[in-house]
Amino acid sequence: MALPFRTRLIALVSTMVVALALLGGAVVRANDASSLPPIQADLLLANVADALAQPFTIAGDVQTHLDLGLPELPAGVGGAGLGGDAGVIAMLGGTQRFRVWHSADGIRIAQITQVSERDLVVNRREAWWWDAATMEATKVDFAALGKGMVPVPGGPALGPAGAVAMDPVTAARRGIEALAPFASVAVEGTGEVAGRAVYDLVLTPLSDRTLIGSVELSIDAETWLPLRFQVIARADGEAAMSAGFTSVSYDAIDPAVFEFSAPPGAEVLDGLAGVKDILKGEGPRVAPIGDHGGPTPKVFGEGFESRVAIPLRDGLPAELAPLLPYAGPLFSVMETGSGQDRWLLIGAVPVDVLQGDAATLP
Repeated sequence: MALPFRTRLIALVSTMVVALALLGGAVVRANDASSLPPIQADLLLANVADALAQPFTIAGDVQTHLDLGLPELPAGVGGAGLGGDAGVIAMLGGTQRFRVWHSADGIRIAQITQVSERDLVVNRREAWWWDAATMEATKVDFAALGKGMVPVPGGPALGPAGAVAMDPVTAARRGIEALAPFASVAVEGTGEVAGRAVYDLVLTPLSDRTLIGSVELSIDAETWLPLRFQVIARADGEAAMSAGFTSVSYDAIDPAVFEFSAPPGAEVLDGLAGVKDILKGEGPRVAPIGDHGGPTPKVFGEGFESRVAIPLRDGLPAELAPLLPYAGPLFSVMETGSGQDRWLLIGAVPVDVLQGDAATLP
């Protein structure tokens, strides 16, 4: 059964929150025990970019930590939304453990828990999201999605933004691409992650308006692949978001790892339900845009200061609206406007910056 529109909207908001926070890893900082030769920051950054641009294979256990300072969410905000058992925030909140496989054939991410199993499986043709607790398998057919794909190394696409937070390599790649031009870059020590000698590469925002204090990457000194990714909050200097390997292997991965078949008795859902018509320019929309002459999403700033304003036809679901405005360690969220002219603003900046953006909206 397809999720109702309001539930899908809550899921969309939660996914965008994680994505924006990432644009702004084990959790403990690397120590200075290794004795690697010095390297210039620009050369290290170039080596990382070259390594990420080539096909690579990496697998291992990953530990993540997410502390966004979110308030306790109402019971009604559940399911695929912010606080439900299957929600993005619930899945990533606190300290979690995952198993990650990443190669030119695809990406697979399995959440390691004592009571259930959740898997994201992405190959060249399709993506699957499996939740053993609900016995639901959600499938996204890339042929139907078309150019709406978000590519990752090897050709497949990684749809859920929350999945980026579980894979240190992908998180670091997105962070470098989006933020390096807007940061000072320095090598601040060496250490060891998952038994590998690493350099600590630190991106410090040039802007003083962002809530992000720095983005810190631990780079394998031999393969030049990122093994840990951390986003440090400016307010307290702590890692509000991190993902890092606790064990790692560069051995070849059987392509069968990136295949998935729903087990007997599972309900198979279409991940594009309710979206296909929108991709074709038909059917209901989040806001009356395009031919209807309504507002379109607006982007303010760039780099660490990037903010987005999303037009909302009917405002937010009643369960979510009381939580706003929200000011967390890495990002802020607010709603503005009245009637059908309502907007949701999100960015890694203080609320007063969003309020200034809100004043410019129609």
